[in-house]
Amino acid sequence: MKSETVVTIDYLPSDVIDAVKSGRKIEAIKMLRLATGLGLANAKVLVDAAARRHGIPPVQPALVSGDQASGRLSGILLLILLVIGAWFYFQSGASFFKAELRSALCLAA
Repeated sequence: MKSETVVTIDYLPSDVIDAVKSGRKIEAIKMLRLATGLGLANAKVLVDAAARRHGIPPVQPALVSGDQASGRLSGILLLILLVIGAWFYFQSGASFFKAELRSALCLAA
């Protein structure tokens, strides 16, 4: 039978808490797993709780930075304008070619 170690937020090793305070959460999870034998998910939960307790805000990854977002938006708007312009160009061009075709057919007949 395996012996179980109970680890709570109050009894984390000091090196784990130091790593959490300095923002090295992945290293803190590794150290906690080595010291206690906890699984990855349980160690992550405890390190996240320690980070909240010690006032370290959670890091939210940015999917797109502000500069990239504005560049993409202007690119999309330019593409939309080009498509609309091409549509109007070919619509007016199609009626012009139809009129030319009719006049050519009438002259040939």
